[in-house]
Amino acid sequence: MKKTVIYFLTCGAIVLSSCTNWFDEHLMDNKNPKVTDVRTGMSYIMTDDDYKRLATYQENIDKAIALDPKDSTGLAELKALGTEKAFTETASADMYAPALLAEKYPYLDNGTTLDLVYTMREGKSTRVNQFVGAQGFALTTDDYEAIWQKRGADYLTPATLEGIPAFLLTKMSSAAVGQIALITYNYTENEPDPSELSDFLPYELRLSELLAFPDEKRHQITGYVGEVKSSISGRFYMVDGEYSIYVYGLTDEDGNKVWKDKGIQQGDEITLVGRYSEESGEPQILDAVYVSHTSANPAPARRRNAAKKTTVVNALYTLTAEGWIPYADEQLKVAIALPQNIYDAAGVTAVTDMEIIHKFLVGAYPYAAEKEIYLVAYMGKNGATADEWVFDGTDFILSTGYITETMSFEVKGNKWIANISTYLQNKFVGEGPGKFTIQHVNIDGLSYVWRYQAAYGMTASAYVSGTNHRVEDWLISPNIRLKKAVKPQLTFDHAVRYGNVIDNPKWLNVMVTNAYTSDVTTTEWKRLDWTVELPDGSNWIFRSAGYFDLSEYCGQTIVIAFCYNTNLDGVEVPSAPTWEIQNLLLAEPAEDTPDE
Repeated sequence: MKKTVIYFLTCGAIVLSSCTNWFDEHLMDNKNPKVTDVRTGMSYIMTDDDYKRLATYQENIDKAIALDPKDSTGLAELKALGTEKAFTETASADMYAPALLAEKYPYLDNGTTLDLVYTMREGKSTRVNQFVGAQGFALTTDDYEAIWQKRGADYLTPATLEGIPAFLLTKMSSAAVGQIALITYNYTENEPDPSELSDFLPYELRLSELLAFPDEKRHQITGYVGEVKSSISGRFYMVDGEYSIYVYGLTDEDGNKVWKDKGIQQGDEITLVGRYSEESGEPQILDAVYVSHTSANPAPARRRNAAKKTTVVNALYTLTAEGWIPYADEQLKVAIALPQNIYDAAGVTAVTDMEIIHKFLVGAYPYAAEKEIYLVAYMGKNGATADEWVFDGTDFILSTGYITETMSFEVKGNKWIANISTYLQNKFVGEGPGKFTIQHVNIDGLSYVWRYQAAYGMTASAYVSGTNHRVEDWLISPNIRLKKAVKPQLTFDHAVRYGNVIDNPKWLNVMVTNAYTSDVTTTEWKRLDWTVELPDGSNWIFRSAGYFDLSEYCGQTIVIAFCYNTNLDGVEVPSAPTWEIQNLLLAEPAEDTPDE
């Protein structure tokens, strides 16, 4: 009997101690049991049901209320977490996941670690967000006339495309810098035949009328052939009573010489299309195209061109400080408005099925490279919008704004605590710019200042073709969450070549803000002081930039930026430096990291 009892108690002790300390602590009054359950290397992937449960825990409800005690914002975000099945910046995993882990693993002891895999809703990129509120419209008859300068054509040509920026300044006079326009228009590669111009040109002038009120618009002009300077190139003086102007070469619409073919002679009345200019210091007509003339020997009848074939074009423009320009972003492989024929083929005027765009990308870009980003703007059910697609090496994947993240948790003080110490990390070299973006404020006509180079990282220079340019260009991080930060520090390696030791510290800036507006020019920034002297510009050696203390931003969301700015008032640019950045890390300091 005694043996049986001892056997029973031994088994019971083994069973209980393997799963809980309750027996030792309560029945045996042992507050420091020797047997514990500590596990490391665990991993758990959250399910849809897990997100729903998060919104039901009283612990989480109390936290949500504490966030916004005067309104229900926190509770609404907690509820959305359950329905959206994703954490957000404000309804974060470190805040609400511990309640779930405590329920699933109530018996694990201090020192236990677990990697939680979950979905994070970041929202779409700042590039895509620019298209929220974009104005989309098709050119009307009045719009064509404005671009053609009252000429009345119902299409655009290569020459008239140059008039779109000025037209948009008038059409969207209240637009702010950064505004996007998605415009639709009829287009042909062929300029109109001069013989057709009289069909829609309202400004048919005598030479005397043009000279009385000269402008640089193209007009249909009539006068007489005066002194002939060259019958080969068609250079002559056009006269009308007391008025005279030099015609700098006369051709047909294809640029062919026409003087002898048409039998033009001095004294003939002649009609041509051209524009007034004083570029050489003498009033003259440039780009003169023959229309007709009257003489004793009439010119052969002109053969009219066949009707023009026009296509419908969708184009993107963006407003910069210098004016409207075609939309482009060097971080993208392609930035394009969905072609009109894709809408027509699908039989829609607005895209609601993303498979339409997916099929277009697959067909249009069969040689896409892995990780290349394609931005496609289109008309959606609520107006103009855009999405980014990434080629993963096999297929085009829509960037939905949802990503998979992993966060490490540990049991400390019998509670699950998020182990967050790294907030942003990018080696750049070989890894690309990541989620960093670039905003041009003034790049003085250059194609780029900041750019990614696989062998060097993120690089910036304003020296091009022997000229040191005055520029302002920004490299901008994504949002960085410092909700649980204690002493976050920013560090990176950089090389500085050329420039000079006096100006480089003013031209090369590290900036931070806790109120980013998606536009560097409207954001209030703080410039971080250099804690380590910049390289002197004499070589390409990479050195540590030191440590920038960001402790004042604990509990906030920030954006950091690297501003290359040689466009300072009153400062010449004798030598524009090249700045190269690698190995960026924003994290809690390691134990041996210096404070400065």
